[in-house]
Amino acid sequence: MVRHTFVLSHDHVEKLKKWVSIKCKSHDLELPHITTFVVTCSLIWFCKVKSEEIKAGTVLFNNDESYILAFMADCRNRPEFSIPLEYFGNCLVCGNAEVKRSKLVGENGILEAAIAIGSEVRHLQRGTFEGAETLMSNFTEFATLGKHMTIIAGFPSLKVYETDFGWGKPEKSEVVHVDNSGSISLSDCRDKEGRIEVGLALEKSQMKKFSTILEEHLTEISVLD
Repeated sequence: MVRHTFVLSHDHVEKLKKWVSIKCKSHDLELPHITTFVVTCSLIWFCKVKSEEIKAGTVLFNNDESYILAFMADCRNRPEFSIPLEYFGNCLVCGNAEVKRSKLVGENGILEAAIAIGSEVRHLQRGTFEGAETLMSNFTEFATLGKHMTIIAGFPSLKVYETDFGWGKPEKSEVVHVDNSGSISLSDCRDKEGRIEVGLALEKSQMKKFSTILEEHLTEISVLD
């Protein structure tokens, strides 16, 4: 197992947003909720699942299986809640974007992922705690049914590199549990504003494939004006 941090530039993210928008229009689809978070997660999720093909070798995948991307949303600033500014804790809700494997690894996999994630973000905006009573049972069901789940840890807007507890700002921020949980970490970048750090841990062969797929798609979208 190897750990690696990939960095997406501001230009990468903006062109990825444009690419998703163009793809939606060309397929006559409703424009999804396009944000930095949505397009970044879409690209990385697609690359991770696509890279599993080399990991599995001769194992056949079931293209009808559902793949899930789980992420947390901060709801402390929701207008319908009155949480004191002094509150020093979490107030989170979980979103689950679900896509069939055949669509996720297909030609328009990034677009399918963006539509699913964007729809879930909009759903959380409309009803923050809707379905919260079944949250834990849903996770149990996913595990029982063997559904493939990837969890996003962190959020670029948390500004972890601005954190200072009195001994200076961090030189490097990493999420420890990505090594054994299959999670993907997202954070702002220490060096430049607008960049995003993406951290994950994969087997060496899969990491190489992941890196190749990611580079291919970043090159593809880089030609957009």
